[in-house]
Amino acid sequence: MHISSTRLFAAWTRPVRQFALVLTGAIALQGCEPGPPEIEADVLIIGAGIAGLSAALEASEAGATVTLLDMNSVGGGHAVQAGGLFMVDTPLQAVKGIEDSVDLAIADMQAWGEDADLAWLRRYVEASRPEVYDWLTRLGVEFALLMPAPGETSVPRFHFTRGTSVNVVVPMMRTALDRAGVRWRMNTEATGIGVAEDGTWEIAARNLRLGDTEQLKARSVVIATGGFEGNLERVRANWLPGVEQPKRLLNGAGRFATGSGLDLGAQAGAVLNRLNKQTIFVTGFPNPRDPSGEHGLLAMNPTAIFVDNSGRRFMNEDVPRKTLETTVLAMPGQSYWMIFDNKGRRRLQVRGAPWLDRDTLDSEILGNPEIVQRGDDIATLAAAAGLPPSELELTIAAYNAQVVLGEEDQFGRFSADIEEDKPPTLGEPPFYALRLYPMSRKSMGGLVIDADARVLNSAGAALAGLYAAGEATGVAGINGSHGGSGTFLGPSVFTGRIAGRTAARTALQDRPAGETSVPPAEPAPAGDGTLLDAAALDALLANSRPGYWHFEQAHALVREREWRCAECHGEQWPTRTAVTAQEKRAQLESCARCH
Repeated sequence: MHISSTRLFAAWTRPVRQFALVLTGAIALQGCEPGPPEIEADVLIIGAGIAGLSAALEASEAGATVTLLDMNSVGGGHAVQAGGLFMVDTPLQAVKGIEDSVDLAIADMQAWGEDADLAWLRRYVEASRPEVYDWLTRLGVEFALLMPAPGETSVPRFHFTRGTSVNVVVPMMRTALDRAGVRWRMNTEATGIGVAEDGTWEIAARNLRLGDTEQLKARSVVIATGGFEGNLERVRANWLPGVEQPKRLLNGAGRFATGSGLDLGAQAGAVLNRLNKQTIFVTGFPNPRDPSGEHGLLAMNPTAIFVDNSGRRFMNEDVPRKTLETTVLAMPGQSYWMIFDNKGRRRLQVRGAPWLDRDTLDSEILGNPEIVQRGDDIATLAAAAGLPPSELELTIAAYNAQVVLGEEDQFGRFSADIEEDKPPTLGEPPFYALRLYPMSRKSMGGLVIDADARVLNSAGAALAGLYAAGEATGVAGINGSHGGSGTFLGPSVFTGRIAGRTAARTALQDRPAGETSVPPAEPAPAGDGTLLDAAALDALLANSRPGYWHFEQAHALVREREWRCAECHGEQWPTRTAVTAQEKRAQLESCARCH
C-alpha cells in the first residue's frame, strides 16, 4: 500500500485549545472554595484491562453506573497481546473428543503450581465453564483452537480464538460501549485514594495529556491495574526465594504493569502477600527497538538446541517451561544460547511487539549482530558468539549423530525407535546463535481478597467498598508458585466478574433512596479532523508526549507499513481522537490490524 506524502493523519485535540478551556475555568473559580466532588459513579474501576472490563460489564448489568479509568488511550491492557485461556470441561473440548473433569484439572494445577490456594483454585475450575467460557461466548467470543501444554496438563485446556486474545477483548469492549451507564476516562492515572467523611471513596486522578488533576468520588472502587512485573526495581525487591538474581533481567511485562494498584491498595490500608511468587521466563532477548536495552521479546524455536557458555548442551530442549526456567535460573550466569541453522531460521518465532513480521524478523533480529550471531560454519559462529569453537563443534556433531544414527538422545529429547519425535539435524548453513536471558512476565501475588473480591487489611478485615481483581491480586493465588498456560486471563475474567458483582451490590445498597442512575452525557466530538501531512506526523512521533503512548506506537507502525488513513478511519470515526461511543466502536474494529 502507498502512503501519500501529504495530508494523512488526524490533528488530535489541540493543546492550545485545551489549555484555554482549563485557564478559563481556573479564572472563573478564583476566590471560590471548591465544593466536595459529586458522585462520579456507583462503581469506579481503576484499570480497563480484561479484569476491569469484566468488572464493568458485571456491575453495569446489575444496574450500577460505572466509570472505567485507565492510563492508556484504549482498553484491553496486556490481554490484547496475550494468548489463550485455561478452562475446564468446555463444549470445545467435547467437540474435540477431549474428556476432562474438575478433579483432574485441580490435580494438574496443584502438581504444576505446587502451593496454589486450593479454595480459589477449586472455585475457578468449577466455574470456568459457566462463568468464563459460556459468558464470553454470549458476548460474541468464539473459541476455535485448543493447544496442549506439555507437562502442565493431562489434557488440552488452553483455549484460543482464531488469533490472540484481542479477539476476546474486542467483544467485551464492544458490549461495554453499548452500555449507557458505562463511562470511560482514558489517559488518566489514579494517584491517590482515601475514604471521604460520608464513607464514599475518593480517587485523586491526573489527566496524563493535560496534566489536570481532580477528585473522583464513587461508592465502590475496584482495583484492576494488573501486576508489577513491568517495574524491574520492584521485581528485584521481591525476588524468587532461594534463587540468585540475574545480572541481566529483561522487562517482558505490559507497559502499565508497574504495581500502581498495589500502591493504591496499600495507601488504603490493604495487605499484600505472595509478592515473591513471580513468573520469570528465560527465553527473552533484548528488543532491538528499545534504546534502553531493558525491554525484551520472547523467542521459540522447536528445531534449536540450547548450549551454555562452554558450548555444551545442558538439557532436553523440549522440557516443560517450569523445568526450563528452574534449570536456567540455577545456572551460573543464568543465560544461554539458542543454536539453529538455516532450516531452523524459518521456524524461529518471536513474540512481544506488534511490529514483528517476517521482514522485520529477518532484518532487525536475524540480521542484527547485536542480538544474533551468524556464521557460515560452526567455528565462525562460535568465534562470533564467544563460545569455544572445538566444544561447540563437538556438541553439534554429537547431536547430529544421535539424530542420523537413530540413537536415544542423551537428555531424553527423542528416543531411538520413534522417528517422528526427532528434530532435524543442524547442518544447513548459515548457522545462528541467539543469546537468551531471564525476563519478568507475570505477578502471582498482590492485594489479598476474600471470596467476594473485597480487599483485606492486615487484620483480615474487609475494607468496605474496596475490591480488586485480576493480576493485581496475583489472580487470587490460583497459580501457586508457577504460572500456567492461560491461567491468568481466565481467572482475571472470573475475579473481575466477582468484584463487579459485589461492588455493584454494595453501591446500590448505599445509593440514597429516590436517587436514580443517570447515564453520563455523550461527549462532543473533539478536534476538527484536519489532516496532517507525513512530515507533521513524523514530527509528532519524534518526541514522546505523556498520554500518547498508544497513539505513537500505532502510528509509527502505520508509517512503517505505509497504511492509509482510510484503513482505520472513516465516516464513523474521522481522523481525530475517538471520544464518542460511536467513534470508540469504530476505533475498536481497528484493533486487530496491529494486534
